[in-house]
Amino acid sequence: MPKIVPIVEGDGEMEAVPILLRRILHDRLRAYDWQVSLPKKAHGLPALRKKLSNFIRYAQIEPEATHILIILDLDDGCPMIEAQALAEEIRQLTPRLPVAVVLAHREYEAWFLASLPSLAGRDGLPPDAFYGDEVENIRGVKGWITRQMPRGTIYKETSHQPAWSAQMDLDMAESRSRSFQRLLNAITFLRDSTAPIVSPFPMNANN
Repeated sequence: MPKIVPIVEGDGEMEAVPILLRRILHDRLRAYDWQVSLPKKAHGLPALRKKLSNFIRYAQIEPEATHILIILDLDDGCPMIEAQALAEEIRQLTPRLPVAVVLAHREYEAWFLASLPSLAGRDGLPPDAFYGDEVENIRGVKGWITRQMPRGTIYKETSHQPAWSAQMDLDMAESRSRSFQRLLNAITFLRDSTAPIVSPFPMNANN
């Protein structure tokens, strides 16, 4: 049975990413036999790079692991350039499992902005919550979300990320977020890969 081992950003993603990946695998790809393991927490891209070989090794020795997905925030910089650079570093380690790299631009929460109408009215968000600008240009998405909530209520990664990952509209997120499209592409790539290929997403400047 195929099993993805995610390497993620922080505490919120530890629970949220498996929920999101299972939804994509089961609801979008009909890959019902796929499993998602407990993620490895990297604490961000710089920290991952410092101990990259360890993270890849730990992911590969996860019981029954067949694929690895790295999914991190990229606060600054070009997702294409950084994903390609990280993928090349991983290739030098000659992993024995397929690896996909996805960098959320700029934050995981940008995917919530992209699907905000499907989350409006939940967990402190007003029923008319809306963000009309480019969802991947805004900095400080967590702060923006908190400002939409009633006074005294704040956005909490460890509670909101899992809940909203289970509730967000995947089609809506895909239509408004290029980095979410890349996540969908990455999971499709892993589903179709058995050789130890390392792939960055986006694959090119147009994807």
